[in-house]
Amino acid sequence: MAPRPPSATNGRENGRPADGATAHDMRREALGIDHVTVDGRLLPVSARQRLSLPFATAVELTHDGVAAQPPLLVVPPLSAHLPILLRDLVAGLLNSAPVVVLHWREAGRVPLNVGRFGFDDNVLHIEAVLRDLGPDTVVVALCQAVVPSLAAAARIAAESPPAAPRGLVLIAGPVDPLANPTRVVRLLRARTLDWFAANVITTVAPSEPGAGRRIYPASAQRTALLAYLARHLGQGGELSWKVFYDDGLDPYGHPFLTLFLSLMDLPADLFLENIATVFHDRAICAGTLHVAGRPIDLTALRRTALLTIEGEHDDIAAPGQTEAAHRLCSALPAHLHHRLLVKGSGHFSLFYGRTWRRDVLPAIERFDCLTRETAT
Repeated sequence: MAPRPPSATNGRENGRPADGATAHDMRREALGIDHVTVDGRLLPVSARQRLSLPFATAVELTHDGVAAQPPLLVVPPLSAHLPILLRDLVAGLLNSAPVVVLHWREAGRVPLNVGRFGFDDNVLHIEAVLRDLGPDTVVVALCQAVVPSLAAAARIAAESPPAAPRGLVLIAGPVDPLANPTRVVRLLRARTLDWFAANVITTVAPSEPGAGRRIYPASAQRTALLAYLARHLGQGGELSWKVFYDDGLDPYGHPFLTLFLSLMDLPADLFLENIATVFHDRAICAGTLHVAGRPIDLTALRRTALLTIEGEHDDIAAPGQTEAAHRLCSALPAHLHHRLLVKGSGHFSLFYGRTWRRDVLPAIERFDCLTRETAT
């Protein structure tokens, strides 16, 4: 049976958090961003819960300087990192537009009776938020979130073309992992789903809210990330510079290493289905991807501007993997295709630190302005 679209609860219009959220919850979901500096002015940032879904909440951040602008929807990857890793990215985007951040719930804290959460559910959650925000939205999707965000936009465009988002910013995601396979891609393709299920999947303990739910635990991801970090430290790679010469927006209050190791448990269904769908089957490239019983046709996207962003030295989603989206979105006119290859950048510099602020953020701001002009 195909999954049903998730039911949603809207946030209260008076700006107070919905769904029982406390002020502490809202500050955490605001990623600790209390203010931004725009044109020399220090502007306080307000946060409200825009939408509540079974496995996610959408939190809107805004300030007086951008309150009237169309929103940007940031879709963090479900790759075990908490959204706090994207703090630099969100703070930068807030300079010129309201930002809605999709916060995925920790699988180990979601009661089993809420239901499963697989690849289709990932797409349907993103689609639900996009429908709530409306067609003026520009999506900023990173890494694992790129393919489900593409699929969600295509589903909306196929059903109601005027409701499709006005822009997609896809950053370092495996649209076609074989376009330029990395060590990550080779490792994921070398193992069967049965191997992953037997070796990295666990069950939530009876004492936890999600008791009985099968998860890919944060502990397993931490082991993999520490090995990845050790390799970078040994080779003088990008992460060694991030750790020892932290160039983030707030290296003392929110150091890169702390953000890098801030992890969450993932639903086992999503973890395994993502490997199968994206890396083993390459379903979106092969034209075989179905979500909730409907085929995903990227040629349904005819008016949504597309910007792909890749890092020259990205060893997770190497150049070519994300750029493949342009070939698949073949119905878009030429003026809606935009590409950025950031010289000298690895994966994490695309959304954290000096390279993000100098090269990537201005490109997204220009793209946002361009899509507004095109839409009018």
